[in-house]
Amino acid sequence: MYKVSVHAKRRFLLKLLLLQIGCLCAIGITAKTHADSGTRFTASVPENLEVNDQFRLMFTVSSAKELADTDLIRFSASIPEEFTVLMGPSRSRVSKTQVSNGNTALTYQVTYTYILSAPQAGTFTIPAASITVKGEQLRSQPLVLTVTPAGQSSPESNPQSWMNTIVTMSVSERSPRVNTPVVLECKLYTTAPVDSLANMDLYISPDEFKVEPVVLQNNQWQLEHKFGKNYKAIIFRKLLLYPLRTGELRIGNLHVDAYIRKVDETIDPLDAFFNDGNAASTKKRLHCTGITFHVHE
Repeated sequence: MYKVSVHAKRRFLLKLLLLQIGCLCAIGITAKTHADSGTRFTASVPENLEVNDQFRLMFTVSSAKELADTDLIRFSASIPEEFTVLMGPSRSRVSKTQVSNGNTALTYQVTYTYILSAPQAGTFTIPAASITVKGEQLRSQPLVLTVTPAGQSSPESNPQSWMNTIVTMSVSERSPRVNTPVVLECKLYTTAPVDSLANMDLYISPDEFKVEPVVLQNNQWQLEHKFGKNYKAIIFRKLLLYPLRTGELRIGNLHVDAYIRKVDETIDPLDAFFNDGNAASTKKRLHCTGITFHVHE
């Protein structure tokens, strides 16, 4: 009978061990790649709402890899008939850098946003939305939200001051010619007492646009009816944009901090006298979706 030598057995066991280690490494790499390239689809809405509040309903696709417009198809969302759709869906893009345990990761997000109002009190369910991302259908989680009668939310949780303060961007032309100026206006709409705006962030590529600021003279608040209600409105930034090439050009999303004055009735009147009244400012970060231009000769 043929006998296997001790050295041959050792070589065989060593090869088997190396093969198993290789398989485990391959499995680990495959699992890590799948986790890193995972795509999520989530929904979000404010927690505390009162009757006639305006609020944002957002559906967000998050991915470790940047997604092209052609990667995102068949977005579908159902809005309960109890809500009024004031605007949307509008689509925006953002990339976020996250640092965890010394590791930096870049996440790309595409968000579909509705602005809604809640004309009646009650508990409502927003069904799951769906979207197809690179051939894979994803569904968000359903949302349950409660709308209370006006004045019944606690002052700390009432989001009314944020919902009633909105920024917008508008342009004089979305299909301009090359080197033809386009007027861009950034406007604030509010029913709350806004003391100031700060930390404005608006990306305009110098390779795509020449930008000239416009001095705002005799700029005053105006009364405007928008999104189904009356607002005080004011233009806070005005620019002339000169497209430098043909094709599809885009200016980024607008972000700005609004300092909203909130009366605190718990402050002692004597303290209020020496501390500029009984009002305190609350900072709210406001956002507006960017604008795409189709430039031609």
